[in-house]
Amino acid sequence: SIDWTQISLFYCKFRYFIFQTCALLSFTCICLATIDQYFATCFRPYWQQFCNIKLSHRIIIVFMFFWMIHGIPYLIFYNHVKLPNSEMLFCTSTNEIFLQYHTYIFLLTLTGILPVFITGIFGFLAYYNVRHIAYRTVPLVRRELDKQMTVMVLVQVVLKFFTIVPFIIVNTLAFNTSITQDPIIVARIQLAGSVVVCLYYAFFAVMNKSIE
Repeated sequence: SIDWTQISLFYCKFRYFIFQTCALLSFTCICLATIDQYFATCFRPYWQQFCNIKLSHRIIIVFMFFWMIHGIPYLIFYNHVKLPNSEMLFCTSTNEIFLQYHTYIFLLTLTGILPVFITGIFGFLAYYNVRHIAYRTVPLVRRELDKQMTVMVLVQVVLKFFTIVPFIIVNTLAFNTSITQDPIIVARIQLAGSVVVCLYYAFFAVMNKSIE
C-alpha cells in the first residue's frame, strides 16, 4: 500500500488541513443543531427567536471560515521528517508547541470533550423542555414536531457519546507517558486505538447517512 503523506509534501499538509476543517465543522454543526433544538423548545419567546434559518446559515459560514483559518498552521508546520536510522519519511509537525496543541487541544478537546459536553448539556435541556411542553399552550402539530426533532437530536447525542468517548479515553491513556513504558500496555492501547478510530469514523459515516 502507498502512503501518499510520505510521498507528497502537499498531500501531507493538505490532508491534515482538510481533516481538521471538516471534522471541526461537522462537530460544530451537530452542536449548533442541539443548541437550536433547545432554543426551539424554550418557554421564552426571546430564546425562540434565535431558532432562525438565516441566522443558522450565517453562523455556519462564520465557523467555516474560522476553522479554515484555524487550519493554516497545519499547512505551515506539518512537514516530512525522516525516521531515525532510516530513509523513510513520515508526516508530522516540526513545531513541538503546535504538536502539543494538536494533541491536547484539537484531538482531546475540540473534537472530543467539548462537543460531547455541549451536546450533552443542550440535549438534556431540550429534553427537559419537551417533557414540560404539554403544560404550555402550543399547537398539537408543533408539539409533535418538537418531540420528534428532540428525539432525533438525542439519538445523535447518545451515538456521539458511545463513539467519541472511547476515543477520548484511549487517546488520554496513549498520551500518558507514565503507563506507556510497558510494551504490553502499549500493544493493548494500540489495539484499542485501532478499534476506537473505527468507531470515531463510523460516527461521521452515520451522521452523513442520516443527513442524506
